[in-house]
Amino acid sequence: MSISKSPLTRVPSRATRRPRRTARSNGQDTPTQADIATNMIRESILDLSMGPGIRLDDKVLLRRFKVGRTPAREAMNRLASEGLVEIQPNRGAFVLPLDIPLLQQFFDAYAASERLNGFFCQTQEAGLITDIERLQLNYEATVAARQWLDTTRVNAALHLRIAEATRNRYIADLAARLHNQARRVSFFIYRMEAEDGQALDEHQRRINVDHHDIVSALRRNDNAALVEVLTRHVQLFHARIMRVLGATKGVNAPDPVRFGSAALRDARF
Repeated sequence: MSISKSPLTRVPSRATRRPRRTARSNGQDTPTQADIATNMIRESILDLSMGPGIRLDDKVLLRRFKVGRTPAREAMNRLASEGLVEIQPNRGAFVLPLDIPLLQQFFDAYAASERLNGFFCQTQEAGLITDIERLQLNYEATVAARQWLDTTRVNAALHLRIAEATRNRYIADLAARLHNQARRVSFFIYRMEAEDGQALDEHQRRINVDHHDIVSALRRNDNAALVEVLTRHVQLFHARIMRVLGATKGVNAPDPVRFGSAALRDARF
């Protein structure tokens, strides 16, 4: 099963690479053309307006984003390093697909990454709990406003703040890359379940419980409890995706007439 070509930013953090900037004459920094192109294309990938598997050629980028060839190619290289774009030799750049085999690989890596974050988190780091509590308040506000892209951004920022607190660049970089994919998947799922308000509200309640348990574990300087909560949180995310992707009416459709006999219906093909 694939989510390819569905109609549907990397979250800035101190753990991720900062965009290169050039100096204005007034002494302040201003984004380069490559920064601007990267940000615009990234947002379009994350909100799925540029669907999985779409080819990103120079003409498309020029027409859609009004960016030249050089900044567009720099943006492609940056987004490839973030895990949102794949560059295929002699074929060009493509938005990374979202299909079942890749989702399975993603969840294996995502679960391991979150457990690493919990294990190595320096729970006594100054400002960590304050930052997490502030991000949780922002998260609840975006959910209440049904601003799903912002919800994915703030949620990723909350988890990346824990990754930063590991004070391990390699662990933090892995977390940043994986949360790009988590944001894409989450936004897709939010759109799929938007009509089921009851299930959505129940899921948000469980997310909030986990986030508050994260804060409690940090207050106790309890890394084992933090690993446990983050593992539970990944399992909740995985179960939610499996529930939404599996909720298709087609699997419950009546058998066609030609499969009416028990012999045919029970046959193995």
